[in-house]
Amino acid sequence: MTTDAFGGSDAAPATVANSGIPDETKASLTTRKDYDDALESFDVAVCEAIAVSQACSNRVAVPHQGYGTHIFTCICTAAVAMIRAAPLSRWTRSDFQLWALSGIAAHARAIIEGQLLLFYIMETPESTHGWSAKLNVMHLNDCVRRITLHTNLGSVENVEGFERQADELRNRLRSNEYFLTLPPHVQKRCLDGDSPMILSRSEMLDKVGWDRNHFRAIFDLLSQHAHILPLSFYRIEPNGRGSGLENPTDRSYICMTLLACADVLERCTTELVSAFPDAAIARKGKKSRFSPGPRGNLPR
Repeated sequence: MTTDAFGGSDAAPATVANSGIPDETKASLTTRKDYDDALESFDVAVCEAIAVSQACSNRVAVPHQGYGTHIFTCICTAAVAMIRAAPLSRWTRSDFQLWALSGIAAHARAIIEGQLLLFYIMETPESTHGWSAKLNVMHLNDCVRRITLHTNLGSVENVEGFERQADELRNRLRSNEYFLTLPPHVQKRCLDGDSPMILSRSEMLDKVGWDRNHFRAIFDLLSQHAHILPLSFYRIEPNGRGSGLENPTDRSYICMTLLACADVLERCTTELVSAFPDAAIARKGKKSRFSPGPRGNLPR
């Protein structure tokens, strides 16, 4: 399979640092300097991720690494969208700054969630049957999602085609030696197409090194702000929290999100480099070269 890259063409985990989620009573402790430092850390992580992604493009790779580069491309895309939305970012120019966690929440959630799928796919398969089962479970999840999408769109012809594909994928799994060794409840979940992974999210959190409660807390916080739910608007204050103007609480939440995502992105980049060691030379902090990007990062 060919590799993919952000901005390019054809397509042993350490413990995650507990960046923490700021308690409301401590929000004022996050100063503008704290925020600037967090933005700098995330900027470095984004630059290195894109540079490595492009350094890995246009080469033939074993399937699990090839699929990994495609997932990494999506992570990089989310990271660029996030840093362009972050207040005071050098990646974009604006007449004003929007200090709202909702501006980056969906992108941050995508990065954090993408890490789990990346590490899952990049793991060296234990057997040919094991890889086949992993791949077909992911194919089936995609197929089931498309069935739902086209059903809601009223596209009957497309639905029928995807349903035939889904039946074929289920038959492949039912005849797969590795798949048949899985617990019945896992087989059912996979055959229903509920998840792209054979492992549960909790199992992947353990593999990657996330503390389960910490992950759920930050993921829930980001989800509340990615959607317009009560937690995101119950404590709005005039010219303060939730207004989009700079204030200690929102600055604190954005700061902590930047730090958490910088850590995740750095580890995802390291995971890709482990598969393509020669790409490590592209990691040069904010001086990494890639295109498109800020003027100072363009290749010379």
